[in-house]
Amino acid sequence: AINLSFNRDVYMLFEHIYACVTLRNDSGRPLLFGGDPALQGFLLFDVRDSRNRPVYARRDSEISMTGLMLAPGEVRRMIFRLDKHYNLSRTGRYRIHAYVSHNLLKSEFRSKDVEIDISKGNTVWSRSVGVPDLEEKKKKIDREERTYSLRTLTEKKNIGYYLVVEGEKNIYGVCRVGHVVGYEKFQAEVDMLSRLHLLLPVTSRIFHYLAFNYEGETLESSYWRVSETVPALIRSDKNGYVKRMGGVPARPGIDFVLPDRIGRISVSQILDESVRSK
Repeated sequence: AINLSFNRDVYMLFEHIYACVTLRNDSGRPLLFGGDPALQGFLLFDVRDSRNRPVYARRDSEISMTGLMLAPGEVRRMIFRLDKHYNLSRTGRYRIHAYVSHNLLKSEFRSKDVEIDISKGNTVWSRSVGVPDLEEKKKKIDREERTYSLRTLTEKKNIGYYLVVEGEKNIYGVCRVGHVVGYEKFQAEVDMLSRLHLLLPVTSRIFHYLAFNYEGETLESSYWRVSETVPALIRSDKNGYVKRMGGVPARPGIDFVLPDRIGRISVSQILDESVRSK
């Protein structure tokens, strides 16, 4: 038996998309996926766009099952980064199923179809920055101008905030950074080194502070709650320095519940010691 599931129904364009494939061995015999012809098997995805056109696998992105062992009755869950294996660089709805085959089995087995949407979202804030001159360069950095954009994406009754860092030629980062909370407003500032600082509401009294560089890498992540003062971002017009001020540290799981933990299964929760990650 084979089942396919995703942790969300809607994804931001160029975001990593993880698919969970669950296999259950009801054949009554152990199944070993190996190099010997008698032990050869494969797992593939059938991906179709909104016009039912096939989305072909990327070159040199074959999914290897070699080394997988399924004991009789065993259930195994595996995580695959679908956008790594298939070109999902267009917006729209996709219909997907997975299927598995093994030379010891008479038939192929396929999962039910699952539909997901890929969207560009709605831009609520953006800022273009240059790459600063650094005295010491640890790695070669593309000098093209970067654009930070904060976008919203609606999934059922929830609206998520996404950060996209892109240039004219490259996408440097796409990540979900929070949720829209009522009429609470976010703050966004860029400092003198082209680093982005965000202060996003988690509740009316809890805020998430995040800092990113122009490569899309997270530099800092912390939570703050309202006390005698309210958390805020302060930018110096003189030197461009940005500092988070006000509030006191907030403790996830004690002072508040992370929104991603409410009614959702994250990739990290799917992954456990029984999972073989791809």
